[in-house]
Amino acid sequence: MPLKNPLALLSLWNDIERERIPEYDRWHTLEHVAERVWVPGYIAATRYVATTEAQVRYFTLYELDGLDCLRSEAYNDLVANPTPWSASMRPSFSNFLRKTGPVCAQAGNTAGCAVSIVRWVWPQTSAPSAAALQRYADQLLFTGAALGVTRVRIQAVETAGPQALRNVDSAPTGAEYVGIVDSFEPDVSDALARLATSTETAAWPVAPVWRAVGSYRMASRVHHADVAAPTRPAPRLDLMPR
Repeated sequence: MPLKNPLALLSLWNDIERERIPEYDRWHTLEHVAERVWVPGYIAATRYVATTEAQVRYFTLYELDGLDCLRSEAYNDLVANPTPWSASMRPSFSNFLRKTGPVCAQAGNTAGCAVSIVRWVWPQTSAPSAAALQRYADQLLFTGAALGVTRVRIQAVETAGPQALRNVDSAPTGAEYVGIVDSFEPDVSDALARLATSTETAAWPVAPVWRAVGSYRMASRVHHADVAAPTRPAPRLDLMPR
């Protein structure tokens, strides 16, 4: 059965203490992300790693049926009662940033092996219309064909659900959006980032007051159907360092 398109996204960036990177990759892949995706209302999650050292190292994208699952008892329990391994990892995080919200524009349906992530902020009174957002997505999908662009999604940022760590965010306050641009070409991140920015000129009636662009390659993916169960998954104490 094909996966349905998500109605909402949870976008998450973070760094981790360098000496714990190997442990983090095991924990995040084999316990944490799978545990989150178990929550009813989650569709899937994809883990990404930055293509350059200058960026925040990790980006994780959770696809959701809607934002209500982030307010559910099951999700609240995961945040309030972390596994022993999760509790041990939290102090090692840095540059944590969590952005939730509905998908307000989409063009294309195919996941790629790499993504460019664009964040925009406008003054609240100058936010682009739904039509302008869709026009941008359509245009970027078309002009990005030579760079392997397969899908463009735009997430409007709306706070939903509890979070365990405080955001570290350099963006100003305003109408905020996150663009996720998939490509099947893993080595065109710089060109794709430039194209994502240049396409704004034709699409936006008013330019954003702030933007940030990052490039990431896919590391792993898990679907809700892979981990669905009546109760919360057991902690992976068998994998946790002693």
